[in-house]
Amino acid sequence: MPESNLYALLIGVNCYLPHRLSDGSYYDNLQGAVNDVNAVEAFLRVNLNVPESHIFKLTASNPNPVLREPVEPQEQLPTYANMVAKFKEITEIGQPGDRIYIHYSGHGGRTITAYPEIKGEAGVDESLVPTDIGQLDESGQAINCYLRDLELAWLLKQMENKGLIVTVVFDSCHSGGATRSTAQVRGLGTIDRLPQKMSSLVASREELLNNWRSLQQVTPAESTLHLGSLPQSKDYVFLAACCPSEKAFEDGFNRGGLKQRHGALTYWLLDSFQQGYLGLTYKDIYDRIRAKIKSQFPQQTPLLLGEGDRLIFGSDRTAVTHFLSVQKIDRAKQQISINAGIATGIHKGAKFAIYPLGTRDFSKTDTRLALAEVINYDATLAECKIEPIQGQPEIALGDPAILLCAPAQLIRKVAFYYQEQATAEEMSLSQLPPNKLPPNIYAKQQQARNSIQQVLPAFGQGWLEWKDINYSKGMTLADDESIDYFITLNHEEAYEICDATGIPYSNLNPPVYLGSPKAASERVIPRLIHLAKYRAVQELYNSGSPLTEKVQVQLLGKLENDTEGSNILPIQLDDALNPTFKDGECIIFEIINLYSSPLKVAILDLKSNWSIQQIYPQPDNEMFVEISPGVEHRKVIRYCLRLPEGYSEGVDIIKVFATLGEAELRGLALPPLDSPMVAPPKYRGYSGSDPLSLLAQAFAQEKPQNRRLNAAYSYREWVVKQFTVRVKQG
Repeated sequence: MPESNLYALLIGVNCYLPHRLSDGSYYDNLQGAVNDVNAVEAFLRVNLNVPESHIFKLTASNPNPVLREPVEPQEQLPTYANMVAKFKEITEIGQPGDRIYIHYSGHGGRTITAYPEIKGEAGVDESLVPTDIGQLDESGQAINCYLRDLELAWLLKQMENKGLIVTVVFDSCHSGGATRSTAQVRGLGTIDRLPQKMSSLVASREELLNNWRSLQQVTPAESTLHLGSLPQSKDYVFLAACCPSEKAFEDGFNRGGLKQRHGALTYWLLDSFQQGYLGLTYKDIYDRIRAKIKSQFPQQTPLLLGEGDRLIFGSDRTAVTHFLSVQKIDRAKQQISINAGIATGIHKGAKFAIYPLGTRDFSKTDTRLALAEVINYDATLAECKIEPIQGQPEIALGDPAILLCAPAQLIRKVAFYYQEQATAEEMSLSQLPPNKLPPNIYAKQQQARNSIQQVLPAFGQGWLEWKDINYSKGMTLADDESIDYFITLNHEEAYEICDATGIPYSNLNPPVYLGSPKAASERVIPRLIHLAKYRAVQELYNSGSPLTEKVQVQLLGKLENDTEGSNILPIQLDDALNPTFKDGECIIFEIINLYSSPLKVAILDLKSNWSIQQIYPQPDNEMFVEISPGVEHRKVIRYCLRLPEGYSEGVDIIKVFATLGEAELRGLALPPLDSPMVAPPKYRGYSGSDPLSLLAQAFAQEKPQNRRLNAAYSYREWVVKQFTVRVKQG
């Protein structure tokens, strides 16, 4: 069958025309939404060869954030009318079997429902917010205009009915709030109760209502835009930036050597695509995206709905193979150029594997011609130093270049955040506003900051790097800077460690009070080191391995009771992608090796108390368990979930490592926060040049030798698969 076409609808809204919501608030201008869709467009055109005529793009840019006027002409703006028109146009052009990729970056909104007959008088519509949200009715009265969930459901249902294979990405949210950092929330926490534009350009009211009712027959009645209002079918995948009650962040990210604002979901989605998606499913890549986002923004949990086992940019019937390629060769200098530059997010030190032209199976590492490391780049080309592989033919023009796994970042940047002094009026309130301190504590911030800065070099052990921030007006960072952890004082005169958005970690107990500044600093710094190590393991991922599509890990369910027996059947999970279990319940998952050789497997559990433990095999017995090839040799794992002491709920990240060589993962173990480091039983360490080996060595040495651990061609091929479960008290 011929390869089906790929079309894309890309909508990015930075600039919102003047408007007001019912509580007096408004949707603030964003800075990264247009960057998002421009980067997605560049990836589609460069990496997938999607022609410009197949990409429909609506953007509202705001080069001057103070002004509320986009620079694009009216027909290119993401107005309500233009958004609806583009949805309909791409549906009309697409033919059965064609692939449609839809990406929205901007604010999400919540309004009083326009359809009380099915949602009730107190119902809420969840919506995308167009740039022209503020409009006037025929009488001149201000009304607000949204693209509502009922309208989106109808538009997407028409695509499904036509046989289009649809992928939807919404980098937005319906919650809001202030942050202490450069990060910005894409949404507000308010429900807009102003008069709404009730007429729809999408379909008649009867059509919208009937379509919604038909969806409710197969999805829960309380469904929202996030949780099921969109059609659930084999030709549909929906990736949302966060759960309904959470925040979706945008921040500055280093992309192609330049710092740009992006939504966290979009940035890590594109970064994951760059690491390699061939043969992977949306569920595979979702696991990596979730780990990356949660490590940086703990308050944001991306959500995957629909058929997550569909191949990325493919269909149920065929996988679509696209790759970068060699454009120039300088054999005298042992250098090549690859058609990947700033637009595709390439950076110095990135490594590619070069394969012969015509290769279709990139899991066969013995066919690699060379490795190539980026040494320089411009907008469209990356210059690479090549490392030929002995016995292989020379590289030729057009040979495919596959990006290997990303380096593991070890050293984290730390900064002190100064809070504001509370006014006399604010001091009289029962609770101080956010980011405000009593005058006596406000005066101690400089002392607290100096103490941290002075102690960090001696106690940071190379895991931490201090960064100063300019506070002349707000908080500014250099273009190439980003902060991993903020330290501040709260109104109780206790140190707080905050994530990249400035939100304090809630499970760092007990509090560390200022008291003696030096003593407090010597307690805060070890906590930061612990968090840095935990995050290094949390982010560990390797999509460049030939094992990626050869190792299958599936959560099967939970046991009815905690009894031994080979014939115990697991209970079907209500939600396999976002499962919740009670404290003490046992989960069942299986590991299948589809590779041609035996694999050595070990499993880590990353718990909410910041501990990491090897749960399989038991660390006092073995380093790993070998699994032979074939479904008949699958390994079924039974693991009982336990909440840490003092926790009423928590999240466990289960990471399954599979390697061809020996893997000594016991060196990655961490005790609970504030507990002394103890050498794992029988841990002997091992040497190697791949990130997995080097990370274990860094842990064992208590000090990383490199800022980032780059992937290298090694006989010790490895892969990690993971899933996340929420645990609550019964």
